[in-house]
Order: sequence, then C-alpha cells, then structure tokens
Amino acid sequence: MQKSILTFFLSLGLAIFGMSTNAFAQQTTIRTGSNGNAQTTTRTAGDGLQTTTRTAPNGNAQTTTRTAGDGLQTTTRTAPNGNEQTTTRTLNR
Repeated sequence: MQKSILTFFLSLGLAIFGMSTNAFAQQTTIRTGSNGNAQTTTRTAGDGLQTTTRTAPNGNAQTTTRTAGDGLQTTTRTAPNGNEQTTTRTLNR
C-alpha cells in the first residue's frame, strides 16, 4: 500500500513538473569520438535557438548557430593558428 501511494505521488509530481513551461526548455547533447573529436548541441525551446560546437583534437573548432524565426544560420570556423571564417545564411521567402 505504501509503495503504491509513493508511486502515485512521484508520478503526480513528475506530471506537474513536465507541464511547466521551463521543465524541458533546454536540451544539451554531447557526443564524443574515440579520436578526440567532440560535438555539443544546445537547443532552446522558447526561441528555437540551436547552437552546435564541434571540436577536433588538433585545435580546429566550428560553431553553428541557427534561429528558427528568421531562418538565420551563422557558422564560425576557427583554426589553432587563430584564423577564423564566418559564414551567414538567411532564408529567402
């Protein structure tokens, strides 16, 4: 009896937490490879912003930021010697 009551209240608490607007507002995914590569993606639910950062063991890095509303995407590539390249794409409607 006590176990079922505890399960009920735990389920109720999770349901209430899940209905809140900020409960799952951000998602972060991290992927790593055996060769030292890594990728981190962060998504925000409210404004549709997504940022992906890829890094390599040799010091190269690439960051891509996408916004949902205007279709803007900005990619910045950085080399270990300090060189940098930025590409911006917009959605034509």
